[in-house]
Amino acid sequence: VGGLELAAKAVAAGNMLPHSAYVPTALAAPWLCGFVGGCGGASLPFTNGLAPIEEDKVWNIRAAFLAPLAYLIMTRFCGVDMLTAKMTICVFRILGDLFPGPRDNLLRPLTVSLYKGTNVRSTPLPT
Repeated sequence: VGGLELAAKAVAAGNMLPHSAYVPTALAAPWLCGFVGGCGGASLPFTNGLAPIEEDKVWNIRAAFLAPLAYLIMTRFCGVDMLTAKMTICVFRILGDLFPGPRDNLLRPLTVSLYKGTNVRSTPLPT
């Protein structure tokens, strides 16, 4: 989440590119920085490729994808202060680690639709 705020401040302060006339809040760069920072280098070195996903380390990658998204929505659109949003994400991660069965059942529809939409694989990996 720290990477997300850093990227948002860099985008807002930078005069290198004109800001969007359609979207007043930077979304893509902060989300991408939060995702990459949250994965913790799971695919590094690049020779690892998608091995973390194949080795069933999917929860960390899902959480790294969902946490910046939730943070952006909470802080930019719902008016939640940054500390409360960060604490919510911490509770989300802790509960996800403590209760893997309900977590997977809750995220299964999202995962199935993501796999179908991107055509990466026909079904999610077994958990």
